[in-house]
Amino acid sequence: MKRIAAMVLALLFTLALFAGCGGKNAGGNEKASGNADLNTDESKTGSGVQSTAEPSPTQEPLPYAAGKFKTDEKGLALEKYDYPLPLDTSGETLTMWTCTWTPEFLPEDGYGATELPQEVEKRTGVHVEYTTVTSAQRSENFAVLLASDSLLDIMCSAISFYTGSFKKAVTEEGYFVNLYDYRQYMPNYIYEVLKDPEDRNTIKTVFNEDDLILAFYELRSVIELSNGAFARGDWLEDMGKTNADIKTFDDIHDMLMFFKSQKGVETPMAMFNTIEAAGAYEWVGYDTYACCNGIKTQYVVDGKVRLSNVGENDRELMTMINKWYSEGLIDPNWSSYTSIPDFDEKLDTGELGYLTGSRPTTMQGHNQAIPAGEKYGWVGIAKPVRTAGQTLHMGFQVNRIYWGSASISSKCANIPLACTWLDWRYSEEGSFLYGYGVQGVSWDYDENGEIVITDFIVNHKAYWSMAMTTYALNSLSEPGLYINYTWKVPGNEAALQYLKDWNTVPHDDAYVYPSGITFTDEQNNILTQYGADVASYLSENYLAFVDGSKPLSEWDSYVEGVNAIGLDKILAVYQEAYDDFMA
Repeated sequence: MKRIAAMVLALLFTLALFAGCGGKNAGGNEKASGNADLNTDESKTGSGVQSTAEPSPTQEPLPYAAGKFKTDEKGLALEKYDYPLPLDTSGETLTMWTCTWTPEFLPEDGYGATELPQEVEKRTGVHVEYTTVTSAQRSENFAVLLASDSLLDIMCSAISFYTGSFKKAVTEEGYFVNLYDYRQYMPNYIYEVLKDPEDRNTIKTVFNEDDLILAFYELRSVIELSNGAFARGDWLEDMGKTNADIKTFDDIHDMLMFFKSQKGVETPMAMFNTIEAAGAYEWVGYDTYACCNGIKTQYVVDGKVRLSNVGENDRELMTMINKWYSEGLIDPNWSSYTSIPDFDEKLDTGELGYLTGSRPTTMQGHNQAIPAGEKYGWVGIAKPVRTAGQTLHMGFQVNRIYWGSASISSKCANIPLACTWLDWRYSEEGSFLYGYGVQGVSWDYDENGEIVITDFIVNHKAYWSMAMTTYALNSLSEPGLYINYTWKVPGNEAALQYLKDWNTVPHDDAYVYPSGITFTDEQNNILTQYGADVASYLSENYLAFVDGSKPLSEWDSYVEGVNAIGLDKILAVYQEAYDDFMA
């Protein structure tokens, strides 16, 4: 019914009609895509491994990777597959909807005319027509494509922009395909997902159900923190300290007081309007998340699920934050800051000395504001603890699932080819090409035979990390195997040091609520029914304690209020889903 309604709505979006999905061969005829059988040898070894099977002389040769790699009894890859190139010689065209973060630097003919997609086509033989929209346009443009029944073959980040249950978009509404049905064409992706049986978060995220895969997700090859806290290292040196000396909340307080009193910084600490950004959990020394951003800040203590912003530890944390605010240590405009770029001017003018939730590449760009001759620029600050020797139980969870993703439209005329082309991004050759880009353009070898980023990228006006979203894997939007932690960039040595500094505090992730947990339709209905009211209540009340507009003496009545509007219903769902996952 929803799809029929969408067809009707298409009449209202005539200004946004695009050519539908590609998948036509050189003669313009669409190729049938149906669900191909696995065609694997039914004989099994004692371990449940199926042999790869060559087709009999009377059978059609299996296309692409199908039947050419070892699988388990479900047809899931047990090894990576080295694709012979080109992948396809039929002359077919795929279409792909993706995002550009630096549209002002694209050539007149668009992203497809840049070096990386040209090299990908040269190697794979697959012609892809790219539709690139800006970040600000994605939500509206996706809605237009959906309503006009004009989805492209490959829709990057569709799972993020589809309003409603994406599972239903696959299983009931038919907008996208169940990739599990095409698992014989995606061995490298399947292998990367399943290679560590202990990584239940990745497996459960990709396999929404045992026989349901909604998207190709970008997977990290190395699991490391991607953001953290920073302080002015030159000011710490003036204090007679280094970043290694800042270990506790008391140390943070002393550092901020020094910056205020001795360096003349009126309010030395930046803070987000949610206290800390989602995922940038720096104050977990209180065994909770300071972030006040909806109802997705749950954690687990001894098997019992709790929600942040309502516990006794949250009261203690807020008491500290309120004290720092009253002492003039926190920027009074904190409630207007939604992202790191909001701080850019103050970072460059010396009006801030400490902030959380930023990325190494971002802070390296602000080192230009440090006076010449100073030994230290911005330095990494480890997550503070309440007491010396404390082990942090949360805040270090880093999933292999990264930013980008892609789903395949059911309108695609050659789904096996689309799966194969995406799967090549997880192969050895494909991941290297997407990881570094084209040799001589974005990278080359130095005199020691080591990979270095070219001057063209280092000096790019978009700044090198954003430029690489065009000249290498667009890791903020698209899927693939992300290997870019090994980038060697002149001047980026400190960024690698940040990662080491952030990991100096003991941690065990014991309180982390598994990210791979999924919810049933009934559970999602309950979360939807009560979630918006609870999230709104938390935002309006918990954050009011920061500046004292809501006195801490009203904490108990605040907690009673959130319980009265359905907190227990939300926690019951989280608990039930957690118990099922752990079982």
